Amino acid sequence: MQPALSKLGRLILSMTLVLFASGTVRADAGKDLFDKMCSSCHTIGGGDGAGPDLKGVGTKRSSEWLVQIITDPAKLTASKDPAQAELVKKYGMEMPSLGVSRPDAEKIVAFLGGGAPAPGAAAGSAASGSAPAPAETNAAPPAEVVVTKELLATGRDLFTGKQRFAKGGAPCVSCHHFDYPGIHSGALAADLTGLYGKMGENGVRGVLKSLNFPVMKKIYADRPLTDDEATALTALFKDASARKQAQSDPYPIAGLGFFAFCLIAALAFKRRYK
Repeated sequence: MQPALSKLGRLILSMTLVLFASGTVRADAGKDLFDKMCSSCHTIGGGDGAGPDLKGVGTKRSSEWLVQIITDPAKLTASKDPAQAELVKKYGMEMPSLGVSRPDAEKIVAFLGGGAPAPGAAAGSAASGSAPAPAETNAAPPAEVVVTKELLATGRDLFTGKQRFAKGGAPCVSCHHFDYPGIHSGALAADLTGLYGKMGENGVRGVLKSLNFPVMKKIYADRPLTDDEATALTALFKDASARKQAQSDPYPIAGLGFFAFCLIAALAFKRRYK
């Protein structure tokens, strides 16, 4: 009887090791996919960018929900999912569909921590899984771009195509509208004037780093931007956002008008009672 128990113990141990190893391999594959497909808009512990910081997301959302938003975010929006509606409202746009397959999405979810148990799932079934621990990152965000005349000139030239991208990518002006002095832009794709205001610096940097939106992904697949090019364009978008904010802020003009009115009234009052 004892040899039989010993064999059973070895079998259980072997199965446990296999499950653990497969979970680790799955998480490693998920990290590669995350770096390639998701890191342009999301960080893990580095703060919000174009999308939310995903640190701990595996404990907040179920695996199935995470898989669905990765593979078909539009379907979640159409179903009026409250969590998706909140994300769209907060970040000003729906996450683009990047054509991620379900198996690849499951690997990404495994890397993020496996996902919370679905409502009503047995506690034991969640505990028995071999999901890896939630992913962590200690990477510090890059230093904030300081806008200079030189950076703006380079960014404008890159955007318009006056200066070519080092690896031969198409200039932004070919497709995108951008309301900025000296730029006459296209109208085939999204207006980038408010990009910095919507995404913030980390989001803009992330988008420029991977250019992972469906059409751009094909155009720039073998022609990524250099770090210097991304920095110059980030400075351009940052300055456009500041200009837009200054134009829409009525308080400085209103304040000057009120000051002038008070000054004229004071002078008139002084002359009247001289």
